[in-house]
Amino acid sequence: MKNKITCLLAGAALFGATANAEIVLTEDLSAYGYIDMALTDGDGVNDTATSVAEFELGFAFTPAESAYSAVAELSFDGVGVTDFETVTISYQYSDSLSFTFGNILSYQGFETYDATGLYQFSYAGAGGAPLYSAGYAVGASADGSIGDIDYGVWVGDTNSGTNSFEYLLAYNGIDNLTVKFIYADDPGYETVNAWASYDLGDFTFAVETVNTEDGAGADVLDVQMAMIYYAMGDAGLTVRITDGDYAGVDYEKLTISPSYAFSDNVFGLVEFSTEELGALEQDTAAVELIYSF
Repeated sequence: MKNKITCLLAGAALFGATANAEIVLTEDLSAYGYIDMALTDGDGVNDTATSVAEFELGFAFTPAESAYSAVAELSFDGVGVTDFETVTISYQYSDSLSFTFGNILSYQGFETYDATGLYQFSYAGAGGAPLYSAGYAVGASADGSIGDIDYGVWVGDTNSGTNSFEYLLAYNGIDNLTVKFIYADDPGYETVNAWASYDLGDFTFAVETVNTEDGAGADVLDVQMAMIYYAMGDAGLTVRITDGDYAGVDYEKLTISPSYAFSDNVFGLVEFSTEELGALEQDTAAVELIYSF
């Protein structure tokens, strides 16, 4: 059950950078990470590939008596590229307000950046890519809560010398329900992202809409997603439907993904997806194995 494994990889929480790491190195320092292996197969010629899709290693420094904390994550992908993901220093001003500086993940998205937070192998976008206009970027954020409302503001620099902004509002006043609205304003794009998820017994339901325009105001994508996940003990089943358009070209995708948690650390799944982007049709299959620590 992949959503259960997500907590092991929480490199940056809403109220400051904290990590639910399993490996305690010292009283103040801990480590966490995962290894993601995958086999993918398309319907073209020579379209089968196996890889160590990613190895991620993170460290969290959280002194017990200090308002300051730090997180650093290194990601090694299957083609030998090493990159920083979350690299932050946070200041916990109060129980309901924190400030974070560094390389911070975008507020956008129901589908998480790390593989351990996904309910299936691929993202909802065309070619298995994310729908979102931003990933990690250097900047500063303020994150807090007022009653049942969480909020966040992020600002960062861009290559054009003009600041980029993201704004988050989230509602959590109903048990098992999460609703988020994100607005991203960048010189190169403008994105409105809204999503909601609800846990009902063994079921998780999620819906999401993403609309992105380029810097000139032309549509880049306007896509909606609906997902149902059913947990059956250590096994699970995901069904996801995506519909919308990319720059006016119709887009549809259907994903079915059975999964199984072999242990608290080992998770596997199989995915079958079919998608249409205009006249282009693509069927893909994937097998994924994740070891988290």
